[in-house]
Amino acid sequence: MEPTKYYGLLYIDEGRNRNANLAGRADPVDVYLSCASLCAKAFRSAGETFSLVTNDTLEIQRRLKRLELSDLPTANFEFSLRVPQGIPFYSAHFKLDLFRGFGSGKFGNDVGFVDLDTVLLGRLPKCNALGVYDISDQIRPIYEQNRIIADMKKVSGRSIPEARWYGGEFVTGSASMFHVISSYIEMFWVNYIENVGSLGHVGDEMIMSAALNCAQLDGVSLVDYGKDGSVARWWTSRTRHEQPPFDRVKGAALLHLPADKIFLSKLARYPFDGDVFLKRFRPYVRRKCLSRKVLHLSESLLGTPKHFPPVLA
Repeated sequence: MEPTKYYGLLYIDEGRNRNANLAGRADPVDVYLSCASLCAKAFRSAGETFSLVTNDTLEIQRRLKRLELSDLPTANFEFSLRVPQGIPFYSAHFKLDLFRGFGSGKFGNDVGFVDLDTVLLGRLPKCNALGVYDISDQIRPIYEQNRIIADMKKVSGRSIPEARWYGGEFVTGSASMFHVISSYIEMFWVNYIENVGSLGHVGDEMIMSAALNCAQLDGVSLVDYGKDGSVARWWTSRTRHEQPPFDRVKGAALLHLPADKIFLSKLARYPFDGDVFLKRFRPYVRRKCLSRKVLHLSESLLGTPKHFPPVLA
């Protein structure tokens, strides 16, 4: 097997590069770009390759120079997906279009997609199937299984009784596999857009999960990289699901930290070492866990809490 080429996405649209997990006055594009730079260093440290795909390489290079960041490989891509203005997670939808690019073979025969707020702490295992990350247990406390099944039927036009939900932060496989998944996404796109107003969740994960479920029903093999802990999403904010303590997921090869973009962006200028990163991250987690625990206790006094605080150990 040839080495996997990993890619992240930063679609530039000044008016819409917003994210529910990124608060404050920080320029979101600068934050995402700094996260991408750290991501590239982490992949390089683990012996893997990472490049940033964008629709505006000139703007990316201008910002990298201003931020005094370097060594971030970039690639331009002509996006053609018509994403409605004002739709939640507007920019993230373009990863569906990037999967079309992966399917063309333009980016290599063995490719992977990762979100920018991830760090690679070890080598990811290889497999002959399409590598995915099943987060159904994290989503079901928010959207009940019957609602997920109903929404996926609206999108796909098919009944999917055992519908699984897949995280958008990690997908890996051959170009031919991405070509197959892209064909499902293309088939479902019109249904998805027509039903946006009635779906419990709107975002790339909705249509991608429908595509992956249908592909599996039709014989495409999927391997869940979360099952053995190779990939993990961990929140330092409170969650609707009870997540494991951080010390139980810190051994993941790929760690996704969606609530910590600012923290990650601040490390972009420094060399990356996995052990050093965890030593820096741990006290930061401890502080956030303490503040979330206080909030949780306050909420408990008023009734039954609907969220779980993060736990360090």
